[in-house]
Amino acid sequence: MTDITAATYVPNLSSSAFSQLKGKTTKIGSDGANADTQTFTVSKSGEFNFKINNTFTNVEIRNDRNEVVTTIRSKESAADASARLGPGTYTATFSQANRAAGVRDYSMDVTERQNVLVTGGGATLKGTAQPPANGDTGVQKHTFNVVQGGTFTADISLPNTRWAMMDKDGKVVAASDSGKPDAQQTFLQKPTYKLEPGQYTMVVVPPGDLKSPTDFRLSFVPRNPDLSESGLNQESAIQKTLRERQDRLRQWASEAKPTTTSTKA
Repeated sequence: MTDITAATYVPNLSSSAFSQLKGKTTKIGSDGANADTQTFTVSKSGEFNFKINNTFTNVEIRNDRNEVVTTIRSKESAADASARLGPGTYTATFSQANRAAGVRDYSMDVTERQNVLVTGGGATLKGTAQPPANGDTGVQKHTFNVVQGGTFTADISLPNTRWAMMDKDGKVVAASDSGKPDAQQTFLQKPTYKLEPGQYTMVVVPPGDLKSPTDFRLSFVPRNPDLSESGLNQESAIQKTLRERQDRLRQWASEAKPTTTSTKA
């Protein structure tokens, strides 16, 4: 974790999976509201999640060409946004939505948004869960690109963690909310999830009582949906066709009349 306060070194977001920019809005912005600015760099292209933990706070992030790459506007609760950033230097401006608010503390969490490729062989997301702080629940968002669909089981190593996978329309296609690690279930007891090719958003919510940053792993493992602990409990389409064909052959054989062949001397 990288903890950055104003007037310290310029952080490189690519060097840490989690960073936090924090400070006070002691300056005055162009709109007359209390504001502050912080600079950070990116050394490797990637997608990042930005989450402002304070209410009624505006954030604007610009690149070194003074182009706005993303904006965040929180209201009664925390707010977030994601942006794909290339190598370069960026400036984040924090300002109060309420001009009469005066000087306030602020903090913004920055996490790398992973892009996980899912094939027929499955996929694994490796991350670090952060303990809740300053009203932040530690929610993470990542991108899953399914290039080969199939049926999978999921295995998450962190206890008491919720996760959900949503399609581009926000529909949940897979989710788990367990009070114990999935690893304590046998492979054949775990629920299965059918994933079609496409891009999905993975949301991970770590336990609220997490005390320190904790590494976790979320894996999708291919699974034959017809397989149970007692064996194959359902027939596949091919198996059904072969069985019905064999039954017809047996029936035909049992109904066929025997024939007698005589030989003349």
